[in-house]
Amino acid sequence: MHKTANPDSIKAFLKDLYVHALAPALPVNAMRDLIWPEVPGRTYILSAGKAASQMVAAIQDRLPTDAEGLVVTRRGYVHPGFAADNMRIVEAAHPVPDLLGAEAAQTALAAADMLGEDDLLLVLMSGGASALLPAPAAGMTLAEKQVVTLALLRSGAPISEMNIVRKHLSAIKGGRLAARAWPAATHMIAISDIPGDDIAMIGSGPTVPDHSTCADALSVIEKYGITLPSAIRAQLEAGTLETPKSGGPAMQRTSAEICAKPADMCAAGEEALRRLGYEVIMLGDALEGDALELGKAHALRARALKAGGRKVALISGGEATVAVHNPEGRGGRCSAYLLSCALALAGEPDICGLAADSDGIDGSEDNAGAFLWPGVLNAMGGADQARAMLDHDDSYLAFQKADGLLMTGPSGTNVNDLRILLVG
Repeated sequence: MHKTANPDSIKAFLKDLYVHALAPALPVNAMRDLIWPEVPGRTYILSAGKAASQMVAAIQDRLPTDAEGLVVTRRGYVHPGFAADNMRIVEAAHPVPDLLGAEAAQTALAAADMLGEDDLLLVLMSGGASALLPAPAAGMTLAEKQVVTLALLRSGAPISEMNIVRKHLSAIKGGRLAARAWPAATHMIAISDIPGDDIAMIGSGPTVPDHSTCADALSVIEKYGITLPSAIRAQLEAGTLETPKSGGPAMQRTSAEICAKPADMCAAGEEALRRLGYEVIMLGDALEGDALELGKAHALRARALKAGGRKVALISGGEATVAVHNPEGRGGRCSAYLLSCALALAGEPDICGLAADSDGIDGSEDNAGAFLWPGVLNAMGGADQARAMLDHDDSYLAFQKADGLLMTGPSGTNVNDLRILLVG
């Protein structure tokens, strides 16, 4: 990026980088050469998550002609033009589950119950599926599940800890769907939105044996001060909500694979920037922790590199967290990270960047993320106003005021966040 570039040119350049980095994680590319088990009986497809319709579309011409199934995605995320006469499509709420998602989960469980030994349950899983397929454990209502989910979302817990709790409060997650489908075979193809790519955590692993325990779930609940219904807490303490484990008989006909992961996105971004003459420092594709602290740390790294006279790009992926103090605030983890970064840079020239969620939506807002350039704080009304908006959990509004939001709409994939800082 040339030192004299104006903000519009900087934003266009960075948006092109974002689009290029996402390409290998799009289902049409990531699923091109995949195969799955062939069975003499029926194939039932369950595709759930923010990329649900795109994943089906990517393999639609290779499915058995008599295959049927269910597509469950976030409202507004059905790929334009997607149609499948043999597929029921449900658009449900995310990140807090709703009745439509709960009904879809029951449809999936009922379909699994009907499968026999010669059949296959083919599960296509992408980020967001945990919320989109709620099936509260026995003794828990959907309303109670919604309250616990919202508390977890606001707690700042990383996705891995959230999904440990979700698995143990569910009738479908943590391998339970595979147990319901047994003796049919199950195969899951997943796009990873989990730092570290633990396949048992993607979509809370409905067909994957679970390695976490009721005690682990209770530990997370205690750590973040989450209130549970007394009957559910008692079941966790007694171990009666334990999930299927790898040695169980119902887990012997299940398999799973990842077709796209955060490292693919980061590697594509790195390749593009090296071609443009940047030295690239990869900070990791699985970064977690507080988004504000991460933003400060990356800003300090960028300033040190600039002082050394280097033309360098800092790239990272993963999923930072934000502890929400103002439930009425408008923000997201990417915009919060970038606003914290901007405040730490304090208008430092010759440093620009972006932070964006690969699914096209940063939290619950309509932006993928945001852009950073030297004058962004001035465009927000100054550093004091920017700081006040960050403290009020209004990072979205700060970048909106600066005309610094990255707007893409649903991308069709979900491999966590991409953060790029360009120095020099």
